[in-house]
Amino acid sequence: MATSRQSLKRFLSYVRPYRRLLASAIACGIVRYLIPLALPWTVKILVDDFFTAGSRRPHVELHWLMAGLCGLYAIYAIASYWRSYLAGRAGHRLIFDLRQGLYLHLQRMSLSFFDRQKIGAVISRMTTDIASAQNFVGAAFVNTIMDLACVAVIIGVLFAAHVELALVSLAVLPFYAWVSFHLQKRIKEKSRAIHHQLQEISGDLHEQFAGISTIQAFTQEEAEAREFRVQSEEYFETVMGNVRLQSIALGVTGFLTALGPILVLWVGAAEVWSGQITVGTLMAFYGYLGMLYQPIQRLTELNLILANSLAAMDRIFEVFDTFPEVQEHPGAKPLPRVRGEIRFEDVSFRYAQREIVLERLELVLPAGTTTALVGPSGAGKSTLVKLLPRFYDVTGGRIMIDGFDLRQVTLKSLREQIAIVSQEPILFSGTIAENLRYGRPSATDDEMRASARAAFADSFIQQLPQGYETEIGERGVRLSGGQKQRLAIARAFLKDAPILILDEPTSALDPESEQLVKQALNRLLEGRTALIIAHRLSTIEHADTVVVLDSGRIIEHGRHAELLKRPGGLYRRYAGHQLTSSLL
Repeated sequence: MATSRQSLKRFLSYVRPYRRLLASAIACGIVRYLIPLALPWTVKILVDDFFTAGSRRPHVELHWLMAGLCGLYAIYAIASYWRSYLAGRAGHRLIFDLRQGLYLHLQRMSLSFFDRQKIGAVISRMTTDIASAQNFVGAAFVNTIMDLACVAVIIGVLFAAHVELALVSLAVLPFYAWVSFHLQKRIKEKSRAIHHQLQEISGDLHEQFAGISTIQAFTQEEAEAREFRVQSEEYFETVMGNVRLQSIALGVTGFLTALGPILVLWVGAAEVWSGQITVGTLMAFYGYLGMLYQPIQRLTELNLILANSLAAMDRIFEVFDTFPEVQEHPGAKPLPRVRGEIRFEDVSFRYAQREIVLERLELVLPAGTTTALVGPSGAGKSTLVKLLPRFYDVTGGRIMIDGFDLRQVTLKSLREQIAIVSQEPILFSGTIAENLRYGRPSATDDEMRASARAAFADSFIQQLPQGYETEIGERGVRLSGGQKQRLAIARAFLKDAPILILDEPTSALDPESEQLVKQALNRLLEGRTALIIAHRLSTIEHADTVVVLDSGRIIEHGRHAELLKRPGGLYRRYAGHQLTSSLL
C-alpha cells in the first residue's frame, strides 16, 4: 500500500503539465493578498499625520493617498479574478487527466478484479475520491503557497514596525503548530475510514437498485431499509468523529490566533501609555496582526482539507497499483484474420486461492465447426469459454488459434476475432443503432440493417416509434428478452468475427422467441468456429461435436446421436431427463 507521501508525490506528477497555470495563479494570489498590506499603513499615516493636533498636511495629499489606495484595490479585483480562474482551470484539467487515467486503467483490469470488487465501490473511487483529491489543487496547493508567502511578508513588516511587539505576536505560533501536527494524523485516519464506509454504501446501493425487482418480489424493502439505516448510522458516527476532531482543531487554533492580538494590545497599550510608540503605529501593527492570523487560520483549515485529500489519494493510487492479471507480453504481435482452428493443450485453470476448475483439458475444434459444451453447474463450461478471449489466463497448458499461442498475440487483435452472445445480453443506454454499431463502429447504415435482417430483428425494430433511433433504456429495459437477444445476435453478425461464443443464448426465452433466435443463430454459425454452452439439448443437437464436462474434466466427447446411444453416459441421462420433463 502506498504511503501518503508516495501518493502525494505521484499526485503532483499530474500537476506538472499545468505548473505554469498554477504558478500564474499563485503569483496573482500573492498580489491579491499583499495589496491589503497598504491599508494599515494608510491608517497609521492618517492618524499620526492628518488627525493629530496641529497637523498642517495639505488636503490634496489626503486625496492622492486615498485615490492611490482605490487604484491598488482595482488591481486587487483583477488579481482575484485571475487567481480563481487559473487555479480552477488547472485543478479541473488535472482531475480530468487523473479520472481519465483511472478509467483507462480500470478498463484494462482483468475480470478477476471485478469479481472481487463491488461496482458501486469502483465508481466511488472515480467520483467521490477524485473530487476530494481535487480540493488539494483547488484550495490546499495554491492557497497554501500564497498564505505562506503572505505570512513571511507580514512577519517581515511586523519586525520592521516594532521588534518587541512582533515577538509577542509570534509567541503563540509554536503551540499552534503543535496542535495542527498532532490532529492532522487523526483526522486523516478518520477521513480514510469515511471514504471506505462510503464506498461500501455505494456498492450496496448499486446492487440493491440493480435488483430492485427481486427486493420487491420478496417483500424485503423493510429489511434492506434497516440494513441501510445501520450502515448510515455507522457512517454518521464516523463522520461525527471527524467533525469533532476538526472542531477541536478550529477551536484551539481560533483561541490561539485570538490570544496573539490580545497580548499585542496589552503590551502595545503600555508602550503607547509610556510614549514609546504612537497610536497610529499601534493601530497599524494591530491591522497587520489581523492579516497575519487570517492566513494562519486558513492554513489550519487547509490542513484539514489536506488530510482528507491525502486519504483520497491513497485510495485512488491503491487502484492504480492493482495490475491486471491478464497482460500482454512485451513482444506480443497482432493476430491476423484466422480460419478458426482452436486447440486446448493440457489446459488447467483455477481462480485465485481456490480449487481447480479445469484440469489438464485436451480439446481440438476444427475451423468452421460447432462444438457444444454440456455438463452440470460448476463443471467449468463458462470458465472454458472465458479463457478463449483471455478474460482469464490459463494456469497451466496453452490455448492455440491457427497455431498462435493466445499469450503471444495482442489482446485487441485476439478479441476482434471473437463475437460473444450471452444468456443475458448486455445492452447499453442509447439507441438501437448505437448498440448494434458496438459490434463495428464504422459500419454503414446498410450494413447495420443487413445484420438486423439476418438476426430477424429488422421487423420489430421498424415497428418501434423511432426505428433504429429508438432509445432502449438502461440494459435494454424497454425491450423483451427475445428482442434483446436478437439485437445481440445482430451485433455479432455486424462484427463478423470468425470465432463465436454462445453462452446459453436461448435458456431464458419463451418458445416463440426461442424459435426465432434459433433461426438467427443457425445463420450466424455458418462458416464460423463456434463454442455453445447450452442446457437445452435441442439447441445443440446439430452441433458437429458435443463435449460433456464434469468437475473440470472432459468425460464424454462425440456427436449428439453417438452420445445418445452410449449406455450409462451423462449426456444420455441429460437427454432422458429433458425428454421426461417435456412429456409431463
